[in-house]
Amino acid sequence: SSGINAEYGERDQESGYHEYRSKLNEHRRRCDAVLTGVRSALNHLRDLSEQYRMVSRTTEALHDSCEFLMKEQGDLEDLGRSISDQLVYFTEHERIGTKLNSSALNVMGEAFVPMLIRIDECVQFMRSHPNYKESATYLAKYQQCLARALTLLRSYIVNTIRSVAGSVSTSSAGAVLPNDPTFAQYYSKFQTQGHRVRVLMEQIEERSERNPEYVQVMQDCYTCYCYQRQTLIQPVISCELDRLYKLHSTDHSTFIRTSCMMLIRICEDEFSLYHCYFARSDLVLQGLLESLTSVLYDHFRPLIIHQVQFESLADICNVLKNDIIEDQVSSKGECLEAFGLLAVQMLEDAQERLSYRTQYYITTDITNYLPSSGDLAYPEKLGEDLSNQFAMWYPTVRRALLCLSKLYRCTHTSVFESLAQECLAACIDSLRSAALQIVERSSLLDSQLFLIKHLLILREQIAPFDVSFTVSEVSLDFTNLKIAASDLISNKSRILSLSSNNSLLEFLINGAPQLNKRVLDSKKDVDVNLKEACTDFITTAATLLSSPIYAFLAQLDSTTTMEQFRNVVSETNQRISNKLPGVKKLMGLYLANRETEAILFRPIRAQILAQFGVLRGHIDKLDDEDRFIINCPSTEQLTLTLAY
Repeated sequence: SSGINAEYGERDQESGYHEYRSKLNEHRRRCDAVLTGVRSALNHLRDLSEQYRMVSRTTEALHDSCEFLMKEQGDLEDLGRSISDQLVYFTEHERIGTKLNSSALNVMGEAFVPMLIRIDECVQFMRSHPNYKESATYLAKYQQCLARALTLLRSYIVNTIRSVAGSVSTSSAGAVLPNDPTFAQYYSKFQTQGHRVRVLMEQIEERSERNPEYVQVMQDCYTCYCYQRQTLIQPVISCELDRLYKLHSTDHSTFIRTSCMMLIRICEDEFSLYHCYFARSDLVLQGLLESLTSVLYDHFRPLIIHQVQFESLADICNVLKNDIIEDQVSSKGECLEAFGLLAVQMLEDAQERLSYRTQYYITTDITNYLPSSGDLAYPEKLGEDLSNQFAMWYPTVRRALLCLSKLYRCTHTSVFESLAQECLAACIDSLRSAALQIVERSSLLDSQLFLIKHLLILREQIAPFDVSFTVSEVSLDFTNLKIAASDLISNKSRILSLSSNNSLLEFLINGAPQLNKRVLDSKKDVDVNLKEACTDFITTAATLLSSPIYAFLAQLDSTTTMEQFRNVVSETNQRISNKLPGVKKLMGLYLANRETEAILFRPIRAQILAQFGVLRGHIDKLDDEDRFIINCPSTEQLTLTLAY
């Protein structure tokens, strides 16, 4: 039984192995089947991949072909549009020509300006593509269309301007003046048509820089407008200037001021009216304004030539320079540019005439002035109770200062300095001449104080002038030429000499005239003359007050006695007591300024003290008793006596 059990156990164990083997074989078959399926799938996938690559290549080729075809289609469409767009320029002239020949065409209509723009575009296209077939033929056709359009445009603008000008002339028969109510129509009627014309002129002006055909039309319109305005306005200005000249026949500066202001208003109005018609300023406008303003110059020139009073000429220059050019022209810019040129020309003419008449005035009224007895009545004249202190000035001083004050504001600095130098030199000479005559009539002190007084007035009055008062005077010195010519004549034998001693060569080298330059300073001349006059007066006054000492010291020697010393001291003290009040009174009359008098008296006192000091030095050598008898005043006593 145990053997049977063992046998049965072995059989059960083998059966388990067989069963496990069967399972393994089953699994193996299944794996083989899976592997076979995988291999089959991989083969199918390879086939699919190959087919995909073939389809992909075919698709890409198709896509490239489509893109190429689409690009060609786009290029052909662009070419078609370009041909179509450019072809329009070759067909447009028929439509434009029909419009231009239509009787219904209106220059102010909405279609005219676009048509003009289209003609310009066609002309520009043909000029830009000269290689196109028949472009020259079509360019000529469009230029004919442009010429026709511009003719219509010019005719409309010119006829409009002439029509307005004609209506103004008809409504204002007879002479018209700027202040007349009728004169307002000269602007109002033109202004009503200004906008319509300006719209067309803007088109012409804008294209004139790019298209030469427009330039002549533009100039024709400018010329027509300016001619019509000149024809209307110039007679008005002439009549008004004639009226103003008669009204102010004795007051030329007022005539100039009023006339200039009238012309300034007209220039401003004309400038404004011009820009109602045109957008661009042109030389024709300046020509119009110059022709209108030149009427004033025709009145002004004879007036200046016949004017002999330098005061009137100075007033005219002052009006032109300050009231007109500086106050009006400089601040209003372009609209008064033409008038400004006229004003400057008038000012230059007036200044030239003023310079000549001023020199004549200086010669006749200052240099050659002959004083009357009343002019030389010094010091009596100073005691008169005159409310106007200027009346006490010597006439040539009044005239010189009047001349300078008139010239200062109306002439160039260089011209003023030159005339001022001449005027002041003549005035100083006249004062010196008058002083010499006053010496004969009154006294030397009066003469010297007269000169000091008026030189002080000159210095004080010219100080505010903001100029240098210096003039450079250039002259030629022909002394060398004279000497060289004399040597040449005396050495005729050496004229043809071939050596360095050739007299002709020496003449050419040594005979050149020398250029001498001298600077004249009018202010310095006044100061120099004033200093000289003060020095003379100081010397004269000091000598007058202490003349005994001067004479005594000149004769002093070892034989001089104490009594002589006493007499000279006594005489000098007495002289100072008697003369000093008179000197102070004269200084007060002439100078009328306590501070100036004190300054001028200080060196007089110093000279007197110096003379007493010299005298006291000799007296101090005497004994005490003699010095007591002589009784010479001390410096302190003299200082108190001579106090001012």
